[in-house]
Amino acid sequence: MTDELIQRKRFAFLGAGIIAGVFIERMLNARVTTPDNILATDPKEERLKELSDRFGIRTSPDNKIGADFGDLLFLAMPPGVVKEVLSESCRAVHENQIIVSLAAAVPTWIIESVLCKPVPVVRVIPNTPSLIGAGVNPYVLGKHVSNDHAAVIENLLSVFGNAVRIEEKDMSIATALTAVGPTYIFPVLHALASAAESKGLQRKQALAMAADLVAGTARLVRETAREPEELKLMIGTRTLNEEQTVTLFSGALTQAFEKILASERKLTS
Repeated sequence: MTDELIQRKRFAFLGAGIIAGVFIERMLNARVTTPDNILATDPKEERLKELSDRFGIRTSPDNKIGADFGDLLFLAMPPGVVKEVLSESCRAVHENQIIVSLAAAVPTWIIESVLCKPVPVVRVIPNTPSLIGAGVNPYVLGKHVSNDHAAVIENLLSVFGNAVRIEEKDMSIATALTAVGPTYIFPVLHALASAAESKGLQRKQALAMAADLVAGTARLVRETAREPEELKLMIGTRTLNEEQTVTLFSGALTQAFEKILASERKLTS
């Protein structure tokens, strides 16, 4: 990673909710920037104070100040207010900035249509493991993104884990798979750890073993490039009802996809 590409940049977050906090914490922990180079805006003064006290970053209730501050401008507000915020801040945005949208269900073309100038727009959907640099972060490049802009984005996203460039049409299913994905795995970890604990293992030990089990199994799939259906045959004892499990997880992913798709259709109608 060429750290110089991002260490000289300033970062503004329009919206200071959970996802902004994840990005700010990871960037500072990874030492790719300093608190002075980060500014967050939000209408909730208590949230701004929380971030300022915790991380030492700059804050402001004014989105226009944030738009003027950042070389990279993160849209971290709820999807339903993206158009409104950008319309109000349009004059403060300039063409040599990069807008990085973290707003789910908002296509790049909507953001580009609201802006009053050809500003590079990138759409990114991180997931919670991004907090420790182990995320899966699908991203889409807008029509004004140059090769130089793309290099900056790729360097930045590498701080958060695995960045996967995809087409805009695939972002809804990618979001259902990656951003919602940890919610499919957390109950599995809880169930395995709790069952092992009930049979005598200490809770902390059981949870650590369950987490390592999931991580190791995923690594086995990645490094062997073999299908899970093939790899499962290496284990002689199987007690899981696989048909029910497939139905459960497929159904959860499908429901997430349909909700995200419905949200996108509502925002683009």
